[in-house]
Amino acid sequence: MKKLSALVIVFALMFAIGSSYAQPQLTFHIKGAYNLPLPDLKGDLNDSADNINTLGIKNGFGFGADGKYYLGKKRNVGITLDLMYNMFMNNEDTVNNLGRDVKNKLNAFTVGLGVEYAFMPKGKVNPFIGVEFTGHFFSGSFEFTGLDTAGNSTTQTYDMKSASRFGAALGFGLDFMLSKGIGVVVGAKYHLANLIGKEAPDSTTTLNANEYMLIDKEYTVGTTTISSKNISYIQPYLGLSIYLNQPKKKAKK
Repeated sequence: MKKLSALVIVFALMFAIGSSYAQPQLTFHIKGAYNLPLPDLKGDLNDSADNINTLGIKNGFGFGADGKYYLGKKRNVGITLDLMYNMFMNNEDTVNNLGRDVKNKLNAFTVGLGVEYAFMPKGKVNPFIGVEFTGHFFSGSFEFTGLDTAGNSTTQTYDMKSASRFGAALGFGLDFMLSKGIGVVVGAKYHLANLIGKEAPDSTTTLNANEYMLIDKEYTVGTTTISSKNISYIQPYLGLSIYLNQPKKKAKK
């Protein structure tokens, strides 16, 4: 009985992979993501070293959509456009034992333009891999909540000056065709967001009151050199696939 069940499962998998639809020329994905920050984006606000050497982020989320236009008869190669809104955050209590709460937020509207290779464009399960040139357009805020000298709760909020960074992303995934028009996509991307455009304060830097800047370039304060920072993260995602412009089947004569 167990052997029979195993055989049924094997045949079911072979059918799922072997059965095919014609590869659509145009695919859209609507997706949600979880963002896993890597050093130097990831940091502990209660660690004094991390306050200097990282951007103090713990986790994040994202949502957005992408479109893919496949070329040629085989439709293995696609041009991709990806639009995401990403939110990174870290909320910590009693920062550096000063008896105050801190909320650190870093948001980014992300645009990616790239190419993709689909391994099984006619299969119901289609693995793919791709690379993108990305633009991250950052905003954010930093909020302190604590007690003043009279014991009253006070909150100070600082807004980040908008900043642009450019980088690359490498991704892979699986597209599961449930029907000719609808499917499910699951995948992950590795983002290195600030290959181009790193900044640090200098003599020309001007900020408004309660404003700060995204500092990721190496700079020196007195005799202390602060190292540059990489804004990198892993982004697993899950989404809905919509397929358009499937090739028409030739009529039999």
